[in-house]
Amino acid sequence: MDASPPIPLSRLPVGARSRVVAVPLDDADRLAAEGLHRGDALEVEAMLPLGGPVVVRLGRARVAIARKVAAGILVDPGRSA
Repeated sequence: MDASPPIPLSRLPVGARSRVVAVPLDDADRLAAEGLHRGDALEVEAMLPLGGPVVVRLGRARVAIARKVAAGILVDPGRSA
């Protein structure tokens, strides 16, 4: 079984599902307050233009994450469930 290497959340296309592998230490508390934790499944709903935020669905919640922060969140595109 081939394991996909983790990639930054900011590189996932709209509609992609994935699982969070790691979050940046500097942003971990703020992301946790928004409901995003290591191990969570998510789906990319939108990539706003001009470097705007990445909008993800976490369960029933929608969260907008700054593109710079999303670039530091590592996800496993091969694991969505």
